[in-house]
Amino acid sequence: MMEESAKILGGIKFSVWSPTEVRKFSVAEITAPETYDEDGMPVQGGLMDNRLGTLEPGQKCATCGNTSAKCPGHFGHIELAEPVLHIAFVDDIHKLLLISCRSCNRIKLEPEELAHYKSIRDAKAAYAVITLENIKDEIIERSKKVKLCPHCGKDQYDLIFTKPTIFVEKTDAGENRLLPITIRERLSHIPDDDLTLLGYDYKTARPEWFVLQVLPVPPVTVRPSIILETGIRSEDDLTHKLVDIIRVNQRLKESKEAGTPPLIVQDLVDLLQYHVTTYFDNEVSGIPQAHHRSGRPLKTLTQRLKGKEGRFRGSLSGKRVDFSSRTVISPDPNLTIADVGVPTDVAKKLTIPETVSQWNLERLKELVMNGPNMYPGANYIIRPDGVKIRLDYVTDRKAIADSLASAYIVERHLADGDIVIFNRQPSLHRMSIMAHSVRVLPYRTFRLHPAVCPPYNADFDGDEMNLHVPQSEEARAEATLLMRVQDQLISPRYGGPIIGGIRDFITGAFMLTRDGTTLTKDEFANLAMTGGYEGPLPEPAVTKDGQKLYAGRQLFSLFLPKDFNFIITSKWNKAAKGEGKDVVIKNGELMSGVIDKASIGAEEPDSVLHRIAKDYGTDEARKFLDSILTTLKTYITHRGFTYGYSDLWLSPETRQEISDIIQKTYEKVYELIQQYNDGTLPLTRGLAAEEALELYVVNELSRARDRAGRTADRAFPDENSGVIMASTGARGSTLNIGQMTAALGQQSIRGKRIQKGYHNRALSHFKPKDANPDAKGFVKSNYRDGLSPLEFFFHAMGGREGLVDTAVRTQQSGYMQRRLINALEHLKIEYDQTVRDPHGNIVQYLYGEDGIDTAKSDHGEAVNISRLIEAESVVDEGRKATEDVIKGIIGKYAENLNPRMKTNLEKTLLENRLSKEGVEKVMKKVLDLIDRALAEPGEAVGVVTAQSIGEPGTQMTLRTFHFAGVKERNV
Repeated sequence: MMEESAKILGGIKFSVWSPTEVRKFSVAEITAPETYDEDGMPVQGGLMDNRLGTLEPGQKCATCGNTSAKCPGHFGHIELAEPVLHIAFVDDIHKLLLISCRSCNRIKLEPEELAHYKSIRDAKAAYAVITLENIKDEIIERSKKVKLCPHCGKDQYDLIFTKPTIFVEKTDAGENRLLPITIRERLSHIPDDDLTLLGYDYKTARPEWFVLQVLPVPPVTVRPSIILETGIRSEDDLTHKLVDIIRVNQRLKESKEAGTPPLIVQDLVDLLQYHVTTYFDNEVSGIPQAHHRSGRPLKTLTQRLKGKEGRFRGSLSGKRVDFSSRTVISPDPNLTIADVGVPTDVAKKLTIPETVSQWNLERLKELVMNGPNMYPGANYIIRPDGVKIRLDYVTDRKAIADSLASAYIVERHLADGDIVIFNRQPSLHRMSIMAHSVRVLPYRTFRLHPAVCPPYNADFDGDEMNLHVPQSEEARAEATLLMRVQDQLISPRYGGPIIGGIRDFITGAFMLTRDGTTLTKDEFANLAMTGGYEGPLPEPAVTKDGQKLYAGRQLFSLFLPKDFNFIITSKWNKAAKGEGKDVVIKNGELMSGVIDKASIGAEEPDSVLHRIAKDYGTDEARKFLDSILTTLKTYITHRGFTYGYSDLWLSPETRQEISDIIQKTYEKVYELIQQYNDGTLPLTRGLAAEEALELYVVNELSRARDRAGRTADRAFPDENSGVIMASTGARGSTLNIGQMTAALGQQSIRGKRIQKGYHNRALSHFKPKDANPDAKGFVKSNYRDGLSPLEFFFHAMGGREGLVDTAVRTQQSGYMQRRLINALEHLKIEYDQTVRDPHGNIVQYLYGEDGIDTAKSDHGEAVNISRLIEAESVVDEGRKATEDVIKGIIGKYAENLNPRMKTNLEKTLLENRLSKEGVEKVMKKVLDLIDRALAEPGEAVGVVTAQSIGEPGTQMTLRTFHFAGVKERNV
């Protein structure tokens, strides 16, 4: 039996195994190519020899006497009849042969030069003209050109290296192949001093060890054989490869002993080299892969480590976990944004260990009585002595429930309010995995609030999501403190809310808060109650036909903090009138303007929602969002909102106008072509006449689509559902409306008009060199009237490109994000606010040069100064402060401000004169906000940076197909 002893690891060093060490570590020389005999027992001296370890349960290892559970496995070795090159070191062998003399094996540089390099190395000069890293490259560069050895004066010959393992020397007599035995001889004579200069540690990596004389045979535990259902043993790929090596090695030995002609022996040496090479790496370029009988390439040592499925990424970094579930997601706007609806079936399978105490004893007894099949129940009980009782098989549950006492653990079903972790792949940024609170619901899908879709980039067309249940109190506390949905409201990528109103919430907000929306007292009270408002009702603001009514704005104002002041431009106002600053909120009252995406939308920096999150904290923002979304959902459900075919109908006059616009454009195109033919076309710098013509034509056609779209847009009233959706930012754009009602416009492939197809024409339906824009993919029809067959064909071409592109580019951008994360993952903020790597090297003295965490910022700034002063000016009263007073107040707080912020404050305060009290108030708020926005020590800023660059890149490629064939949207 082996003695077990505990030791503390000081470190791990990788080195090259010397032949002596290989033999020393080996417990048996392997000579037989057979693995098992007729009785199914391992052959002595074969690859499954009992001395190498054991696989069978109950069988003991012949070396250490342990069973398969405890035996670590032991190495064997194969004595090679001829040395062969180790494929992983071929580049090193090539370099060493190039720079060392073929006779005396010294580096081919003058002794003085070598001494010079040695002095640089000994001085450890990291910042000299030649750094330690460059010594090796410089020596290689200079010595490979030397044709006469400065040490022994012998001529040097050119070396030709043919990948993967053939070296040929060009001598005066002709080409002479260097065999591994010669190479080994030369490498073994390179002095230790010379090796040290080249960065080799001669104690652990002598270059002659790169040529193999002995091949280690890994233990059987590394290459277990499996027994198939048919009862036949199937060997591991490594075992197959080793069998090939042993067979060829034996033939080579026999041939050498029998005095076979050298040519045949050389062929066998090459075959041995091939097998050893493919044993180490079966994807070496220049030689055929080794295949299984079935035709599948063998998975040898390198393939076990490499790539996504390899040992590092697949086994060590990849995880498989218990207490997780996955199913399809569907929307439920009745949940809060922090909830996740969990199906009863899932809640019965996923459990939480709860320790019995006097406070929960009765409740847990009930759960145990219910057992595993009735919800809410329990699946297991763990006694203090560690025995686990499965309640499925217990008939008398009452007796077990009565025996519950302190220190027992009950694994109970998931219940409402439990903290769980919810995730959607691909997890491109940290908001792809957040902590939610459980709501156990009937049916078979996870339910999610639609407002939480943007961070997960989820939609409900069949997406699946994963749910993990933290098992310990510490894990739950961590998830609650760091991962809750409301704490992820603001994205670290652009410092704006990533969770917020989408789609019909925005339409609802617009229709509720626009002029003319009134509510009766009953409606108002009902909606206020739906949103969870419990205060007194305000006075109705509208009198209509002698009846007092509430304005829609008043309902929205109920949920705003009472001291909230804000001015913003709504999307609708910008789209409809092109004016700004229409939304005014004073002391928590919406005075004017409409609420739309600009105020409560997701991915909208500097919105009402963002301001509340920033000034009042994320919990307040969550309450505001939950209340407002529930109210809006109820309001729009009762009011109704539809978009039908009639909403796309245009009057005959408008249709004629659109037709005229396109006709005029066609005439302009013909005119341009005529100018080109006459040679009178004005040229553009840097373009040939033909390219200039194409540019002008594409430009004209693009303007035609825009003009036609605008004409259609103008013809629709503000009441039109499509216009409301596009102009409030709820969904779609004027481009979509234009394509549905006016013209689809030019279809493009790779950013150009459609040219390819037949000789001089895109399709056989056109004349060769047809000047008509239709012949090159201009679609003058719209979706409402339908496309002609030719237009449909061209449109499908544009769409196909989008799909192919998405597939190809997603892969590329995903790879880019992986490389970014690998490059930056080690950077984090230390307690002195510097950004450092694990070795303590400073990357930034202050994160982002201002120390501000973007996720707590105002669109990247610690404080939005102009917004703060603007909000203060709404309520500021009293005498305006003079310039000196303002500068004096700023000077008082200057040491806590960076120069840029100080300048900005001074400039903005002087432009918007406030009273002295107002200025003081602003300054105190600024300092408070800076303090709150500072990045916390320990923040993994490297990964956050990589995600913030990688995620939009990947998203962009995924979203391309929505604009298939639209030239301007060609990414």
